[in-house]
Amino acid sequence: MTRETTAATDVVNGWLLLAAGDPACNDARDLVESLGGKEQQDAARRASALQLPLANSTAHCADDGDIAQALADLRGVLDSIDPSELDATPGWFARSISKVPGVGSSASRYAQRLESSRARVTTILDSLNAGRDVLSRDNITLRSDQERLVELSAPLQHEIDEAKALGDALEFAIDVELPFGDPRRPLFEEELLVTARQRSGGLERALVVNLQGVDAIESVMAANRQLIRGIDRTRNLTLAAFAAASAAGAGNAETAAAFVDADAALSEAEGRRREALPAMERTVRDVTHMTHQETR
Repeated sequence: MTRETTAATDVVNGWLLLAAGDPACNDARDLVESLGGKEQQDAARRASALQLPLANSTAHCADDGDIAQALADLRGVLDSIDPSELDATPGWFARSISKVPGVGSSASRYAQRLESSRARVTTILDSLNAGRDVLSRDNITLRSDQERLVELSAPLQHEIDEAKALGDALEFAIDVELPFGDPRRPLFEEELLVTARQRSGGLERALVVNLQGVDAIESVMAANRQLIRGIDRTRNLTLAAFAAASAAGAGNAETAAAFVDADAALSEAEGRRREALPAMERTVRDVTHMTHQETR
């Protein structure tokens, strides 16, 4: 016999000593109606408060957000300095025109384009870093919210166990101690038992919503972590590509390979953001719906 079962049996045995109509019956009604009330209210408040940080984090990854804009801007720059256009073996016309003052070789023109884009790239990477920091702060906030939801799970489960144990004890008392015609039976069967079952059901729903909130936060944090890694890799490889251009020259094969790597990292970051956004938006809708269902 569990502790909850023993306690519930003792409580119900005490109620069996009451006569029908005893004012103390109101205390029994109040006790059953209040089962897990505080824990359920706490769960509802926390679920409701969860909507804003989830929505904010999703907005930071949106198509019109700063991160998406910075990725698009970087894409424009990298496309404009695509090293594949360099011709390592220029023909006679290219060799001739390269000698014209102000024209130069394709490598020199490419180097000029690289140099002119440095300031723009620096600004874009600063914007990406700022977006990365926002996502990191989002995850700190979401982790704190998640921990509070996890902390509430055990008290909710405890209240569920108590409500079920009380319902079982009431049902046993009705079957064994309160025959039909006993004036106390309506109180036990039609009020206390019904309310105890309603409370256990309500608490179970609150726990389900609570656990769904934990999972929803985890999915958004995971998407943020993936995008953060993508931004970090894009930034590092872009900087490495410009460093290679400075050290080895614009027409060098190593430089071309470095920019190919940077382009691939950018494509991966763009893909992660696009793939994560619909799931994040769906998570926000689901949390909003389940919170509305629980608090209405």
